[in-house]
Amino acid sequence: MPENTTLTIKGRLLFLEHYLQTYTDDQHSVSTDELIEIYTANGFKANRNTIRDDMAILSSSGVDVIQSYKGKQRAYHIGNRLFDLAEVKTLVDAVCSSHFIAAKKSEELIEKLTQLTSIHYRDTLAHSAFAAGRIKVETPNIFITIDKINDAISSGKKISFQYIDYKPDKTEVLRHDGKKYIVSPQTFLWNDDRYYVPSYSEEKGCIIPFRVDRMRNVEILEAERFVDSSFDSSEYTRKVLKMYDGDLPEQEVTLIVDNKHMLSIIDRFGEDIETEVLDDEHFKAVVTVCPSVTFFAWVFQFAGSIRIAGPEDVKEKYKELLTQILTEQEETAMSE
Repeated sequence: MPENTTLTIKGRLLFLEHYLQTYTDDQHSVSTDELIEIYTANGFKANRNTIRDDMAILSSSGVDVIQSYKGKQRAYHIGNRLFDLAEVKTLVDAVCSSHFIAAKKSEELIEKLTQLTSIHYRDTLAHSAFAAGRIKVETPNIFITIDKINDAISSGKKISFQYIDYKPDKTEVLRHDGKKYIVSPQTFLWNDDRYYVPSYSEEKGCIIPFRVDRMRNVEILEAERFVDSSFDSSEYTRKVLKMYDGDLPEQEVTLIVDNKHMLSIIDRFGEDIETEVLDDEHFKAVVTVCPSVTFFAWVFQFAGSIRIAGPEDVKEKYKELLTQILTEQEETAMSE
């Protein structure tokens, strides 16, 4: 077969697959006559046999070409895709709802994701994603940061970075006067629409979860990273990350809980935590958390039916927080 004929056939097949992927689906098919006209308009010679043979080649190559009928004519459309429509919609919604992906980058990613569907659904997917008006935080160079951390993990190196807080006027300020944190990143974790990098800190002697969107000026160091063999990412997410706030180390905390809240304990910490029946109305639960304001707020919402029993420093910190809140409220009431 002459080379130019071979190239023509290859080009025609690539064109056909692209057309079917772009313009057809279970609700939209293209007939043989329509395809002949489309071929001709794009510089390819074709007849019914050409269409039939090309479809057979695509099918034998793994493309799920479905044959149906438009009136008395054969018609064709793409069946199974790499992602079905519901899966693409889920990914689009995830990108759109993510706090750390900036609005402009979200638009770019969503445009790419919608290319996985036929053209008939793309506008609807993009419109529904942005109609909800989700909150977005403009995080500079977030994907560069992710790439660097991922490279450090892959190459077994430590990283250095600075960490930000926010001033009352919403401008960024570097924590601890721009101190450089030097840690051994363990992995990436996703929790509550945030990306975290649990990292071993030699200074603290433990794993600390850092939020990727708050990391600045990340650099890969020459020093070999420490890999904590006891670190379990799924356990860490369930027990620690959901109570994370700041860079506090994790601790075991004992709770005294009314029986009616067993479901709340399991939902938050899982079924395999240590529990013990105390009496007909209460049980004890031992959980591993960062004893932070986030954790204390979770305890407070149960209005005394979940209580902190120990350790003493965590109990005292909780009491001090409650006292501080009450004092501030009293002072505010007196000044009004």
